[in-house]
Amino acid sequence: MIGIILIVGQSCPPNAWCGFKRDNSGNGRSMATAVFAGSSSLTLLWQTPLSAATGIYSGPAVIDVTGDGTPDIIVGDNNGNLKCFNGPDGTIHWNVSASSAIYSTPAVGELDGDPATKEIVFTYGGVVKAVRGSDGSTIWTATCGGSTYNGSPRIVDLNGDGQNDVVVSTSYNICAFNGSDGSTLWTSSSGRGRSTVPAIGDINHDGFPDVIAYSDQTNDVVALSGPSGSVIWTYHLSGYYPSSPVVEDIDGDGHYDIIASNEDRMVRLSEDGSLVWTSYLGMNFSGDAHESPVVGWDIDGDGIKDIFQSAYSGSSSKLKAISGATGSIIWSNSSLVETHGSAPITVGEFESTNPGYEILYNDHSGRLNVIDAQSGTVLWYHTYGSGPFGSGYSVLADVDGDTCIDFILRGESDSPKLAVYTSSSYGTCRISYDDPTAVAELPNDETVFSLRGHTLILRGKSTPFMILSADGRTVAEGIVDGQKSVHLKAGTYLLRLGGNTTKITVR
Repeated sequence: MIGIILIVGQSCPPNAWCGFKRDNSGNGRSMATAVFAGSSSLTLLWQTPLSAATGIYSGPAVIDVTGDGTPDIIVGDNNGNLKCFNGPDGTIHWNVSASSAIYSTPAVGELDGDPATKEIVFTYGGVVKAVRGSDGSTIWTATCGGSTYNGSPRIVDLNGDGQNDVVVSTSYNICAFNGSDGSTLWTSSSGRGRSTVPAIGDINHDGFPDVIAYSDQTNDVVALSGPSGSVIWTYHLSGYYPSSPVVEDIDGDGHYDIIASNEDRMVRLSEDGSLVWTSYLGMNFSGDAHESPVVGWDIDGDGIKDIFQSAYSGSSSKLKAISGATGSIIWSNSSLVETHGSAPITVGEFESTNPGYEILYNDHSGRLNVIDAQSGTVLWYHTYGSGPFGSGYSVLADVDGDTCIDFILRGESDSPKLAVYTSSSYGTCRISYDDPTAVAELPNDETVFSLRGHTLILRGKSTPFMILSADGRTVAEGIVDGQKSVHLKAGTYLLRLGGNTTKITVR
């Protein structure tokens, strides 16, 4: 049966980064096209020192929270400070002090029902705090019990009342709080985890989002009803160091899939909790904040999104690509230095001269590796710090509101900084909404472009188009009304057609 994925709860704009692994699905995939071209294109906009304990730190969220129309960067540190930086220049808007280190990546959303304002939720220990984006003032504080190494929250309307709620996992409980006042909606000991972050999806298609968690206390993957917190199903996945799961329809059948992993194996589960496949990884994860899978686009040509898993020290392979269809290993890279679980890898369109998309992999030597997703080959690297604990969390978002996608890096112990890079290859920036391949089809499945040799054939009805070279120069632009052919030299181009952007390669 063909199902329908109902989009519910908190959404994140394509040019923003709203929390741990970007959004509530936990897929770790950028939804906007960046235009970088080699390490020389990284242009430092600004950077600032930022305290970070060895192996544990807060990742950045990037979105306008102050309401001035300019993106901000919100991040915590080991000294218990949650800071809000002005995206374009790094000026500090406000600083909130907590009583202990902030290890969680903050979540940004609307808690008061007003889309014109944004609020931030973060954790420290077993404490959950919500603050106003405008000035950092406290809205409410709550407790979930136990402790957490990550504790990154999720913001979502669990019960359909039109007000977003907050979900947090600790070593004792998974807690759901009313977003407006912090009162407890429900508490469940099933699925609890101090180092794992739940994902959100309406897996039973009742119109309400559900909470999917992988417990590092019981080794159970658990689906909890969003409105009540009751257990929908449980799947026991034994193994050390469970990771933060992904909830996404990876094969396009209208039903969610759940991807969960530990250092021994990865599983793909159906939305009813039944096993689709098991992939034996044989990788080492870090003991405090476990390495998490991310989901990219299809790399092996079967039409199903594929998965990437990073590893910690002691693993012969530090990064693997896993087939979303079968669980088989597509490729494995054993030449990389280990990364860290607090800094999940990111996938997205980053390197404009590469035909496919890329993986941003920060390692413990203080190096960003830009890796071709299809082959696992390192395309280039950028050294931003040193080791032995120099890993970092890299995200892609617009920091200054110019629609150009920038590169934001948060380094840990031996590279304790927050750094923002723009690209010298921007030219004319365009962002991609949702999957970069979405430009290839209209809702009625009518193909809107095709490539025959060096000729790009466009189809549309009064549809504006623009073709950019890899360095951002405009090659052709105009209106497609019916069919139009454009001859191109060999190279990589960005095609903007209507409201979407995709990368095309002419060979």
